[in-house]
Amino acid sequence: MSKKEELSFEKVWAMFQETDRHLSWLDKELRDTERSMSEIVDLVVIPGICKIMNAYGYSFTRIGPKRIIDRENGKNLTEIDLLLENGNGSESMAVDIKTDLSVKWVNRHLERLKLLRKNKSVTGLLYGAVAGISIDTDARNLALENGMYVISIIEDEDWLEVTAPAKRNIGKW
Repeated sequence: MSKKEELSFEKVWAMFQETDRHLSWLDKELRDTERSMSEIVDLVVIPGICKIMNAYGYSFTRIGPKRIIDRENGKNLTEIDLLLENGNGSESMAVDIKTDLSVKWVNRHLERLKLLRKNKSVTGLLYGAVAGISIDTDARNLALENGMYVISIIEDEDWLEVTAPAKRNIGKW
């Protein structure tokens, strides 16, 4: 634009619309990338998770990824990233998986566990676990203090490392 050209309302409006189109495209790309990263993290955690958790004395035989729990009226109550279950319904474990696990996500999972128990959405004993690639120290401590297992996704031949809460402090919801 030369100095002689004046900015009219129409020109400014057109520039805003073009900027908005670019921002919308960028927002979609970022959401898609975040979703893809989340799916990759889920795929790393799922294989062998029952075997790993069974080493802690459980007998999980089924895995339910992305389990949506509905209320009696058919509306969604919550979603669980991964639900481990044994064959007879006497125990299950709800696992929340995040790329970057923070205190905010641990608190949300604690609320989800209470909600599942309150609504009798899961039968038998319900245990909790959180998993992530990058786990904030405060998030790790909060999870363990509240009786949840912490599953770290590590770059190693074993891929997963589990930190169990103290035996006397394993949470049951």
